[in-house]
Amino acid sequence: MTEKSGNGPYKGQTNGKRCNLTPQNQIPTSQAKENMDKLDTVLKEIRDSRQAIENRLDMITTDMNIMKDDQAKLSDRLKQTESTVADILPTHYYNKNAIVKLQQQMETLQERIEDAEGRSWCNNIRIIGLPEGKEGSDPTQYIESWLQSIAKDRLSVHFVVERAHHIPGRKPIPGAPARPVIAGILNYRDRDVALQVARELDPIMIDNAKISLYPDYIQTIPWQSRSAEHPSK
Repeated sequence: MTEKSGNGPYKGQTNGKRCNLTPQNQIPTSQAKENMDKLDTVLKEIRDSRQAIENRLDMITTDMNIMKDDQAKLSDRLKQTESTVADILPTHYYNKNAIVKLQQQMETLQERIEDAEGRSWCNNIRIIGLPEGKEGSDPTQYIESWLQSIAKDRLSVHFVVERAHHIPGRKPIPGAPARPVIAGILNYRDRDVALQVARELDPIMIDNAKISLYPDYIQTIPWQSRSAEHPSK
């Protein structure tokens, strides 16, 4: 009987007989060592990656703990702030009401001051156009005599000019408009007479200068007396 090659695990194996040959799937020693080295490298990379992830997780956990501590501190400060605001609010409302009352009192006092000042100015007249220096060293006496000369006997026997002066300011240069003169009349009826006479005699001339008389008002009164400093001609 002829001997045939079998299909056993070894090359050259025959039916019924076993040959001592190298297995087909046996890997050479050098290749196995190379595979083991690669496997070790992969395992090392996995371990390194795992360690890096664990370190990162530790850092994240630490940051979260810090954030929790900060949040707790902020919560405490918020509670303290709310408590402080709750304590301050009553005082704030009291102060606010007190300020409103003080403002009202100030407005009332301001009105009274303006009223008193206005009353003190009621008998004043403003003289526009009187040449600078014409009144001499005694402007009060000059204005009193001048008003008596133009009004003649229409003024009362008690007619008196209490005071007279130029409005504050630098003396104008020659040729410039003269500063107005403020004259305080003792009796308001004499003041009204002087203004009436000035309107009747308009224009009144002194040294070729036109003289005008107007009531004098404090600046808070709507019709400002400053508008009369340069009257229309």
